[in-house]
Amino acid sequence: MKKCFLTLLGLISIALLGCGPSSLQIKEMSLECDFMVEVRYVENDSIGIFVGNTLFLNTRQVVGGSLFPMLISTRDPMNIDMPTATNVIRDPKEFTAYLQKQVPSLTRFGIVIGDNVGREIGFEEAEAVKMLSEYFKTFEGGSLVLFHEKGGDLIDAEKLY
Repeated sequence: MKKCFLTLLGLISIALLGCGPSSLQIKEMSLECDFMVEVRYVENDSIGIFVGNTLFLNTRQVVGGSLFPMLISTRDPMNIDMPTATNVIRDPKEFTAYLQKQVPSLTRFGIVIGDNVGREIGFEEAEAVKMLSEYFKTFEGGSLVLFHEKGGDLIDAEKLY
């Protein structure tokens, strides 16, 4: 009886894994996003880096219950190592204005949770997703997909709305 139960449990687990999106579907979902926020742990850093349509946000920025003030350095995708002035974004209105300058059409959003976020003391993924999700809901008709990354690859995706 125990063997049957374990076998059944294993089959159910395999079936559930098969229900998630494939790696190709995950890639397509990420490419459909107008704007992505990648939350990552970077030691001794608290400035977000904006490259193309992606904001690389440090875990430190989302610990503490508020995204603002947010420090962002916009970089040229052809030369991301070239330092630029840092913008201080004080509130959601300023963030929206900043984003609309960078990415004119904003309706499809993505949040990527990096595989190293656990290194930040006090970081809670659910809280970070909640904060970002609440902000993105201010864009009428928008959609949001949550991704997880491991070793530089997106490994899963979940449409939140």
